[in-house]
Amino acid sequence: MPACQPKPPSPATTSANHDAAERYALEDRTDFELVERGLIAKFTEKLHDHEGRVIFDPAVYDFLADDAPCPDSVNPSLWRQSQLIRKGGLYRVVDGLYQVRNNDIANLTVVEGESGLVVIDCMASVEAATQGMAMIRAHVSDKPVVAVIYTHTHVDHYGGVKGVVDAADVASGKVPLIAPGTIASFDRLAIGENVIAGNAMSRRAAYAFGSLLEVDPSGHGHLTCGIGVATVPGVTVTYLSPTDSITETGSRRELAGLEFEFLYAPDTEAPEEMHIWIPQLKALTCAENANHTLHNIQTLRGARTRDARNFARYLDETLERWGDDAEVHYGPHTWPVWGNDAVTELLASQRDTYKYLHDQALRLANQGYTPLEAAEEIELPEELGRAWHNRGYHGTVHHDVRAVFTKELGMWDGDPVSLHPHPPVATAERFVELIGADRIMTEGERALETGDYRWAVQVLHLLVFADPENQAARLLQADAYEQMGYQAEGPQWRGVFLSAAKELRAGVAPVPFATASPDTILAMPIEILFDFAAVHVNGPRAAEVDVRIDFVFTDAPAEQDRFWQMWVRRGVLNARRGTNPDAQLTVTGPKGALVAALLLPVEADKLAASGEIVLAGDAAALVVYAGLLEEFDPRFDIVTP
Repeated sequence: MPACQPKPPSPATTSANHDAAERYALEDRTDFELVERGLIAKFTEKLHDHEGRVIFDPAVYDFLADDAPCPDSVNPSLWRQSQLIRKGGLYRVVDGLYQVRNNDIANLTVVEGESGLVVIDCMASVEAATQGMAMIRAHVSDKPVVAVIYTHTHVDHYGGVKGVVDAADVASGKVPLIAPGTIASFDRLAIGENVIAGNAMSRRAAYAFGSLLEVDPSGHGHLTCGIGVATVPGVTVTYLSPTDSITETGSRRELAGLEFEFLYAPDTEAPEEMHIWIPQLKALTCAENANHTLHNIQTLRGARTRDARNFARYLDETLERWGDDAEVHYGPHTWPVWGNDAVTELLASQRDTYKYLHDQALRLANQGYTPLEAAEEIELPEELGRAWHNRGYHGTVHHDVRAVFTKELGMWDGDPVSLHPHPPVATAERFVELIGADRIMTEGERALETGDYRWAVQVLHLLVFADPENQAARLLQADAYEQMGYQAEGPQWRGVFLSAAKELRAGVAPVPFATASPDTILAMPIEILFDFAAVHVNGPRAAEVDVRIDFVFTDAPAEQDRFWQMWVRRGVLNARRGTNPDAQLTVTGPKGALVAALLLPVEADKLAASGEIVLAGDAAALVVYAGLLEEFDPRFDIVTP
């Protein structure tokens, strides 16, 4: 077998997955009935990008048929969830409410009113959203879109917006775009979370969501993301700023002849999030605060740590406000639940799950446990843990417990040894010198043979980081990571471990998906645009420079955003509104051209020559500034130093 190819499950993994099946309620097939309910049309066409390339083919998941046996290389709980997730198409939730599910990681929800359509969340890409709207037009209604709602600030809920609405209609006020938080807050948090740290986030997300893995019918590679099919590479990510803010619970809007009532739920699954109640339809969504999975308190892709207590608090408030009346709960991922008893049980069960994780993590913290020790100790009570909607298909109990510590107590685990340790390579080199490479390899081989894969990757990590060219150590560690992936119930853990194995064997592959798309960068509020530029500044290189440049945005929608001054001193790029009387240079032009001048200042001369921008003053300031910026390589190493 070639070194870069997946290997079969070991006897230890086969045994572990067979034992796991005994812990699950696999006889409960209720979700298999619910996921099919209301089907209007399945996907019959492949999804193509603007160049005609196939970027999603639902047929690749046909191996996940309902009666297909679970391979030994897949945790049976994850296999079951993936069988459910692969079912996609257009569905009627209730009369007047429809969803397109599973041509993307997130759903497209469309509410039909008397005078038009209200779109709730827009999927991650224009391609998926366009396909979804085409199905709505073909099977439901050709009424115009009269409003768009973002439930929260994550890219898979706004990225496809230009596939559902004309940007000019939003800009003119014809179609309101409603979102939680102030407009400035939503813009700042949506763009800031997904783009300013976007290079690191995209690289980590490629691991967590299995984007680097092949979909493999034998069960050795990618399955689904646990909350949807994969976000596919090559898609178009867009953004439009909200025009209407929801900042208070109880806020109402009449849209297309229907009433929409909102519960503002900040600092939950996203920094800005809200729940939506449509009384005429008795339909409720808690956005991503209630799902057919345990959610992340800390995402593995990287994002702000969330507040588990707030998840519980706002779910309980939702039950108190609308629990007696709700007859259906639909989400921006996975499938709905119907009937008041089922809806209230879902919300109450998830409320208690997040509250349990929060309270028990802090109980153990107060007894002196470290995050990792507490994560090894805490399990959900059986009534919560056996419920399929609380299983770890997105978050896991283990890393959610550790995230509660991070949220409440910070990054330090309380053990002095971890406060100022040597960095990984220096630590590895010292251990290898102390123990010896041969003994580490021998111990790694022993751990692998006995099925102690967690210890195998720990001990071999030392050798790989001390000597990344040690091919035998890399391949042995890859074998251990692979078996950990095969045993993982959480698809993100599986994705991380299998991607690590693949990378150790075959090297770093290109990142297939980036949040910092051109459209997203152009949509940045101007202050965020300067923040984005600032993280590209090489601080040591900029420590002794003094650069002062004014920018005049000729197409700024508000006069106060027209003039901006930027300066770089003491290694820091700062910016504020207004002009600097001591500016060395003034750059004038529309936002699109100024974005290019700010982020690619080496192109400024060309932009000036073509008349797209005007330079007034000393153009050498841009040359100095250009020398301070770094490009981010999305292929940085993870499993090797």
